[in-house]
Amino acid sequence: MLLVATGAIGVVHLPEWAMFLRVRYGWSVRVCLTHSAERLVSREALAAVTQAPVEGPAWETRRGVVPHQELAEWADLVIVAPATTNFLAKCAAGITDSLALTSVVCAQAPVLLAPSVPEAALARPAVQRNLRTLAEDGYHVVPMGRGVSAHRGAVAASGMPGLPAVLRVAARVLPAADDARAADPPLSGQRRDDARAADPPLSGQRPPRETPPVTPSAGPGPRRTGASRG
Repeated sequence: MLLVATGAIGVVHLPEWAMFLRVRYGWSVRVCLTHSAERLVSREALAAVTQAPVEGPAWETRRGVVPHQELAEWADLVIVAPATTNFLAKCAAGITDSLALTSVVCAQAPVLLAPSVPEAALARPAVQRNLRTLAEDGYHVVPMGRGVSAHRGAVAASGMPGLPAVLRVAARVLPAADDARAADPPLSGQRRDDARAADPPLSGQRPPRETPPVTPSAGPGPRRTGASRG
């Protein structure tokens, strides 16, 4: 699973999210940061809890790969958390001026957007239009939740949704993505890696753990582990 982080204050929760997903559910997690996110959260902490190098904001090609293509092909699920007003607008317009944006736009896996939008901005028709466009274009916009504004210190209804809300959406969209892949087999001329063919989608590097389904009362619990592809 690819976690994409942008520059809202909710990004400080990302190390905890990544640790929970890797340790509790055995997911393979990688992180990609924007320039603004890198100023708010420690990439060293994220690398430690994911046990993987953190990508972005620069396009690094020293490993001999095209980073946005490699990330987009590797991920079986993409979660953008938090997704700022700026990031949402650029996604809606198809603008790809960062590694994070290009990876998201190129991803074939389901993309979940966990918005964090100032209340005043959320009232703007342009912002509402962007959210509608994203949903129409196939992105999965997680409903925003109540959060404390870093500016005013007051509770706002347009904060980044919590991890349980994000995982409830993931549990709904992942089976649909599997069904779509099963109904659309590779073209006869495509070469398919034998190792990938032998591995069911979203199987993960380790055997799936027995976990309860996601319910509001039981807490977050995705139906399967993430796959480390690429």
